[in-house]
Amino acid sequence: MKRVAAAFALLLVAGAVVFLCDYIFEREMSVLENELNGLVDISDKVSEKELLGRAEELAVKWEKSSGLLRSIVLHDGVDELGRSISSLPQMIEHSGKDEMKKICIEAINMIENLRECEKIRIENIL
Repeated sequence: MKRVAAAFALLLVAGAVVFLCDYIFEREMSVLENELNGLVDISDKVSEKELLGRAEELAVKWEKSSGLLRSIVLHDGVDELGRSISSLPQMIEHSGKDEMKKICIEAINMIENLRECEKIRIENIL
C-alpha cells in the first residue's frame, strides 16, 4: 500500500511540474509574441532609431527569459527563435524595416509552432 501511495504522490508531483512549466512557457511566449506584434504594428509609424530601441529591448527580454525557457523546453525551435529575436537590431540597421517585419512574422510563427509542440499531452508528462 505504501508503494502505491508513493507512486501516486510522485505522479501528482510530476503533473504539478508539467502544469507549472506550461504556465511559465505560455507566459513567456505571450510576452514575446506581444512584443513582436508591437514591433510589426509600429514599424511603419516610427523612425528607425526608435524601432531599433524597441528591438534592442526585446532582445534584452529574450536574454532574460531564454535560460528559463531552455531549461523547461528541450526543443531546437527555442534556439532558432532566439537567433531570430537577437538578429532584429542588426536587421533594422542593415536591411531596413521590411526585412525586420519579415523576421518578426517568422518569429511569431515559430512561437505558434512551439506552443503546438509543447501542449500538455500524456506523452509530455510521462
